[in-house]
Amino acid sequence: MSRVTKVGLDFDGVVAYNPFRVIRAPITGFKRKILKKRGLKFFIPHNRWQQFLWRVLHESSIVPAPGLQLLREMVKERKIEAHLVTARFNFLNQNLERWLEKFRVRDLFTTVSVNNKNQQPHLFKQEIIKKYKFDYYIEDNLDVVEYLEKNNRVKICWIYNLVDKFLYRNRAGFGYLKKALQWIQDQEK
Repeated sequence: MSRVTKVGLDFDGVVAYNPFRVIRAPITGFKRKILKKRGLKFFIPHNRWQQFLWRVLHESSIVPAPGLQLLREMVKERKIEAHLVTARFNFLNQNLERWLEKFRVRDLFTTVSVNNKNQQPHLFKQEIIKKYKFDYYIEDNLDVVEYLEKNNRVKICWIYNLVDKFLYRNRAGFGYLKKALQWIQDQEK
């Protein structure tokens, strides 16, 4: 029996379509150019109003991303073992569980890893990638992609948005989940 390919998938922007992710590039540009902040450090909301704002932003992950049907087929045919990895902070757990149940996708995933300790997202994802020894990891945040590429052997698939594609047109990536999964299928033939 051949080994099943292990694929880790980020949630927001990869499994769930999130239209707000287009603002990530301008925010990153502002932080780097205006505030002169370098390095990879994510804001962690602690008080009620910060958490409220985070909930609103994450409620925008409203529908499955294009490619969910292909993901279902690949899991059903045992071409891949899918693992959901979300760096969402612990106060967003109920929202995540509602979404997974609403779209009946909970059973697609061998594991669902949630950032319950509110770690820095890139560090949490690196920990999970190493723990489960993924062959591929699909991520939409370019800063996280670049960090993971330097620190892991896993093949990273970047899902870009329109702003990212314009700003980083020379960087290889995929427009949505379906394209990344098709590429993985081609690699595993």
